[in-house]
Amino acid sequence: MAISDSQKVDLLWKKVGFGKAKTDSNDAKKAPNEAITSDFIVKTNQIWAQSSSIPSVIPTANSSIVNVYADSISGALECVEDTTATNNRTWKTQVTNWVPPGFGATYQLKVYAAPTGTANVQTSGTQLFETGSGSDDQWYFDYQSGVLHFIGNNLPTAIGAETSNVIYVAGAKYVGSTGIGADASGASMTYRKSNLAAVYADSNINEGDILEVADAGDGEYAVYIAKQDAPTSTGHLTLISTRDGAGSDAATLSADVTFSSGNVTLGNISSGGRPLSVVIDVTSAFDGNTEITIGDDNDPDRLMTTAYVDLSEQTTFVTNPSYVYVNALDADNTLKVYVTAGNSTVGNATILVSYS
Repeated sequence: MAISDSQKVDLLWKKVGFGKAKTDSNDAKKAPNEAITSDFIVKTNQIWAQSSSIPSVIPTANSSIVNVYADSISGALECVEDTTATNNRTWKTQVTNWVPPGFGATYQLKVYAAPTGTANVQTSGTQLFETGSGSDDQWYFDYQSGVLHFIGNNLPTAIGAETSNVIYVAGAKYVGSTGIGADASGASMTYRKSNLAAVYADSNINEGDILEVADAGDGEYAVYIAKQDAPTSTGHLTLISTRDGAGSDAATLSADVTFSSGNVTLGNISSGGRPLSVVIDVTSAFDGNTEITIGDDNDPDRLMTTAYVDLSEQTTFVTNPSYVYVNALDADNTLKVYVTAGNSTVGNATILVSYS
């Protein structure tokens, strides 16, 4: 005997609506009473690392983030009928990762019927609307798989058996980076570059990435945050720290620490002082499990917590706190580096705190 539709709906209701596994019928156990968690699995290679760069309005030209299928750009896309389904019922774009209208209403897919090989389909073809024509001939599009299915009881007359038409679609596909970690150019990353020319030559740098430049033009290092993707000038960067600032600027505190330094005093900050940037430059990677935080005796990780630092990497970590020091909260307003001893045997870092 086939599984009843009511059992199928109950399974989906519990899985999608409540994130729970179905262990009994709805009569015996309602969805809120199911106890076993059943989360959806998201593969890392399916994560759209640059999804934040998708424009809210479908663009008028292709880019490294979105490829547009439209008459005015690369043409609407001709689909292939799924011959394993009922005639004309299901059509494959053979393209995945379409941008859904959740990113903006203009990404709503447009569907057309016309003879194969038709040019300018959006002008010369017959548009088929998602809600149908009033004859129970609606369609549904799976933006992830790129499959169009006529889900209503009837097919639109424009693609019925009496016609030789095929289906075309107009919309946009995500073509940006996917994945997480070092392979995700859209994720916030830290780069170490020899000079600014090396920064400008790297098109993989994205807005928000941190850049440590060994020679910023004066023979000394500087740390920047990228203000846009693929920066090509200093106008595309925000300077957050320099070697000169660390050595002579009265508004910058610095200290060098090792895996065994313990607590190190950076200096006092006046009442009303506000740290603008906090930098941990790991000059020699740490082994073991030593931890470093930056703050004061009232809150040792007020300015930087362990969540922002991976001491096993020889790189630079930056935070931009918003805390303002006042005597009522910390009588001494003394900033410190707190090195929590672990089992490390090597490791060095330079700490920089710039404030106003």
